[in-house]
Amino acid sequence: MQIINELSPAGTWFELTRDSVKDKDPIVLIHGVGLDLEMWDPQIAALTEYYSVLRYDMLGHGKSKAGVVNGIGTFIDQLKDLLAYLEIDRCHLAGLSMGGVVAQGFARTEHDRLKTLILMNTVYRRTEAELLGMRARLALTREEGLKPIADAAIARWFDPNFQETYPERIETIRGKMLSNQLEPYVLAYGALVEADSEIKDALTRVKCPALVITGELDPGSTPEIAHRMINDLTKGELAILPGLHHLTSWEAPDLVNSVLLKFLGRHAPRDA
Repeated sequence: MQIINELSPAGTWFELTRDSVKDKDPIVLIHGVGLDLEMWDPQIAALTEYYSVLRYDMLGHGKSKAGVVNGIGTFIDQLKDLLAYLEIDRCHLAGLSMGGVVAQGFARTEHDRLKTLILMNTVYRRTEAELLGMRARLALTREEGLKPIADAAIARWFDPNFQETYPERIETIRGKMLSNQLEPYVLAYGALVEADSEIKDALTRVKCPALVITGELDPGSTPEIAHRMINDLTKGELAILPGLHHLTSWEAPDLVNSVLLKFLGRHAPRDA
């Protein structure tokens, strides 16, 4: 196994894990706002058995550079630039939360480059009522900094029993949130809040097999939104995970990995 950690010429920190002998299908993983590529740690071992795995830090997150943000398109362009640098033409694409919105934006214009699309705990064509909470959290962050939003995220993403049972996972996520610089975080979150005007009805253009995953109890990326996405997808499959919330990949990694691999196995050649 070969693992490449590198800063691209455009300032994107990425990790590419690939087989040193076999040329396996690439899958690209995009994390959520306020986190970084390590959000995908619970999935790496399962995915690298069958695929080349590319994960990266979004702009202003982790080890990637911060800079001017002109809406969600800035983050979509970052993905396009990284794939061009690595000479990846077609891939499987997976994004969680804001990562899922970036994936939708990429799919809107680059759908012919997708082998499959996986949208996890994300949003699409939100109503004003669905945006109210996000706008309030953005205002809170601008006024009071990162700690209140980190505490709010933990409360929304994990139930009290999970927090008590897995305190190390909770502190890892809390630490990631608090390690952000305020201005880049606000810019990224603001882009997420206003993304629908750019994403529009992107999923109506997606022709490849697509999987939509969310938690039954996700308060923001609700099952209702997931059904909305499925209705716009030509080849959409839906997995609503019972009892789970927003960060399903950390709440129940074995279950999520099984769902991912079964979907990919149905629609893509697999090389072990």
